[in-house]
Amino acid sequence: MEYKEYIADISTKIGILDVIGHYVKLRKQGRNYVGLCPFHHEKTPSFTVSPDKNMFYCFGCKASGDMLTFVRKVHNVSLPEAIEVVSKEFHVELPPWHMSTAASRERQELLQTLKLVATAFAATLQSSQAGECQEYVRSRGLSSETVKLFSLGYCPRNTDSLVKWCAEHGIDEDSLARTGIVQRHEGHSFSPFAHRLMFPIWDSIGNIIAFGGRAIDGSMPKYTNSPETPLFAKRRTLYALPLAEPSIRETGTAVVVEGYMDAIALHAAGFTNVVASLGTAFTEEQGTLLRRSASRVLLNFDSDEAGQRAARLALSIADRTGLDVAVVRVEGAKDPDELLREPGGKAQYQVALDQAISVGDFLLDAAVVGRDMNSVSGRRAFVQEMMESVDDMQDSLLRTQLLTQIARRVDVREEEVLAIYHKGRTHVEQPTVADPWRLSRKSLGHSRIPTGGSLQTTRSKLEQDLIHGLIHNLDRLSELSPLLDGLSLQNESCQEILSVLRRETSGEAALVPSLVAQLGPEAAALVGRWSLEEHKLSCQDVRDAAKWLRTGSSAVIPGDGSIAHERGG
Repeated sequence: MEYKEYIADISTKIGILDVIGHYVKLRKQGRNYVGLCPFHHEKTPSFTVSPDKNMFYCFGCKASGDMLTFVRKVHNVSLPEAIEVVSKEFHVELPPWHMSTAASRERQELLQTLKLVATAFAATLQSSQAGECQEYVRSRGLSSETVKLFSLGYCPRNTDSLVKWCAEHGIDEDSLARTGIVQRHEGHSFSPFAHRLMFPIWDSIGNIIAFGGRAIDGSMPKYTNSPETPLFAKRRTLYALPLAEPSIRETGTAVVVEGYMDAIALHAAGFTNVVASLGTAFTEEQGTLLRRSASRVLLNFDSDEAGQRAARLALSIADRTGLDVAVVRVEGAKDPDELLREPGGKAQYQVALDQAISVGDFLLDAAVVGRDMNSVSGRRAFVQEMMESVDDMQDSLLRTQLLTQIARRVDVREEEVLAIYHKGRTHVEQPTVADPWRLSRKSLGHSRIPTGGSLQTTRSKLEQDLIHGLIHNLDRLSELSPLLDGLSLQNESCQEILSVLRRETSGEAALVPSLVAQLGPEAAALVGRWSLEEHKLSCQDVRDAAKWLRTGSSAVIPGDGSIAHERGG
């Protein structure tokens, strides 16, 4: 089964809106749906989903594709793994995908290496050479069940023993180096994780994609992580997510803490809906991952300056993802792990969760600290600081709520705070786009329309006319295909699209998404944009463009970018 047939088959079982709407807050505009793109930061929605075309396209970052492409990008997984995610998430039976590529085979080799190394680390933790690490584990109150649940391990001091063990199990040193577990310097191999307690890091579907290591002898840095690889990016990873997700789904709430030990200690105490952000930063990618299982997120970060920055960022993420984000404040301990080791710590932590305050209230409280709220200057400084948080908000309801709270804190009428807010907005507002597909072609950045002094050649215009017309007439591709025989295009992206189209013999509805899946980023972006653009080119336009390209004749391109039709003879 070819990919276009495969995606058409699964589209009968689940719709693209069901899948993408699980991660992105969408609203209907015309025949399409728009939202803030999960793949790049933006304030005005440019991410659009077309249920008619079964595809998405972002006018900002040019990301495009079908529902499986979207899942692959969100989770950073292979196509077979994306199919597994959709099947589990939406409880639909999907046929497996068996075709593989060089990239997917390399991915599987890396995953297999990391899985085997995790087994080696776990076994080493139980050996005599891990005595100091075993004592550290006991001092942190970790039971053997917890150690097993989180697959904790130990990286030995002697890197050679690790390399030898892996070689005996079919993993060479080059594979270890590609994962960052082993590094080389001046002919010698070493591991940045040597003599550390090891924490396997899973992706959202349970693959080990990296490791974290905790020093057990006071050496610095206290924690070290694997380098970023094609498998691992810190910003889109949440530690313990596969373990926590069942509880997150059941409760509708996720608790996000900073580090490994906080998450492990809370799970051991029965708080099983906890994940860790691997540092003081809750990212939009992490919020997107949680949105599929949770409607509410409780952030339990330190109340220092870094924690306040994280809270301000979380307010923006709540605005963009539609999540209800609140802040947990732990009193009497520096972190949850320390609190849980105190008498009655578990009950105290439950109270802290129950008394979590909104991100807005947290920021309001933080802005009050150190200011004389009885003085005009103190209240003015307070309002100015809070306006930084309000300024980036897109959700009008959240913005109004926060402005109302600011007015109450300074004891003035809400209208006065609104006036300050509007007066202080120094950046130019961009007009709200009613429907991205109904923008003028120039607004869409159509590459065939000359702008400024950078006029494209006539041939380039005609090449793009040809491909643009073919995209809009896929149902007549068999009829038009003779026009393409022997035709060679100079524009690399157009030639790439043409090469794929030549292999197609029909125009099924699933052809556009399958076409995008076979192209590189630039060519895929062109197909995504042109297929959803309101302006369409006819079969006659395609014939005219092909004729001019074959003859090499000069065509006059009118200012509106349309093709010059041959007249007479």
